[in-house]
Amino acid sequence: MTEQTRRVLKVSDLALQGIGPSEIARLRRDGTFSSVRRGVVVEGAPERDARRRQLELIAATMPVLSGAQGVLTHTSATALLGLPMTVMGSDRVWLNRPAGSSSHRRRQLVVRDGPMEWDEVTEVDGLLVTGPERTAVDMAREFGFVTGVMVADAVLRRSGEPERLQELVRRGARRRGNATARAVAAFADGLSESPGESLMRAQLQMQGCPEPELQVEILDARGFLVARCDYGWRRYGVVGEYDGVEKYGRLLRPGQTVSAVVDAEKDREANIRDQGLEIIRFCRADLRNPRAAAARLNRLLASRAPSAMTVASGTWAGPRRAVRAPLGAVWDDDAPLLPPGAN
Repeated sequence: MTEQTRRVLKVSDLALQGIGPSEIARLRRDGTFSSVRRGVVVEGAPERDARRRQLELIAATMPVLSGAQGVLTHTSATALLGLPMTVMGSDRVWLNRPAGSSSHRRRQLVVRDGPMEWDEVTEVDGLLVTGPERTAVDMAREFGFVTGVMVADAVLRRSGEPERLQELVRRGARRRGNATARAVAAFADGLSESPGESLMRAQLQMQGCPEPELQVEILDARGFLVARCDYGWRRYGVVGEYDGVEKYGRLLRPGQTVSAVVDAEKDREANIRDQGLEIIRFCRADLRNPRAAAARLNRLLASRAPSAMTVASGTWAGPRRAVRAPLGAVWDDDAPLLPPGAN
């Protein structure tokens, strides 16, 4: 956060340098300064990126707070921890202060005094911040299931400790929104590889669709890898992909164009269908209209009813499981095996 801190200037400090209100107003008009919050400006234009904008707001807010600094939470914590961001709450700094402090919500600051254990707190750039798991639980309580899953998936992708999420949910059993946090802790999965994948999966769950397996590997009849797909509905012989901008960025090789990646994806899709499987694709527009996306998925699943499929049992191999898919293709799922109900 050093860059954001360096850009922040308190109006009171500028006054000591002989730069008064009229001069500050002129510098704001010509773009030299931009307002961040009352009594604070930054050099140049305000940040447009949501994460950098939140970091800038934190840098502008913390020096002007009176009393105990407290612990940064919610969207402020996601920005500092490098977790997926949401626009919800990104226009405010979120802070938890010791019990007995007054809770209040202002235009650019939300202060809470909820209970917090020290093992739920970490430090980033000299600031106290809720740890990743506590941040995911807070985001679920405050902003709902879909946002909570996006953050919790990212946390599990880093740490792989779902038990820690569940423990923090139990600690806050009486807190508002804890039922949602409990559902998120049960549903979250570190196999989800991007925020878009997580959001789409959570939206489909909210619409009542069957829960997919994640990062399924498709093998041909000889056992060679054909593809690895984001989602899989094994009983129906259907796989799914979330086509976000971030995915094509990951697939790009040095010197390769996006159009070349798209062509390669078309060939990959044809190879998947050659194994007797169907594929459904989701994109960012589906996140804005999840009901239509769910209806599209349900129509496809209904057209491939399990009773009409022949899926023979495959082999078990340690933490992996292989199932023979229609027409001889083998579907190898690399998800770790968990006891029933563990995820």
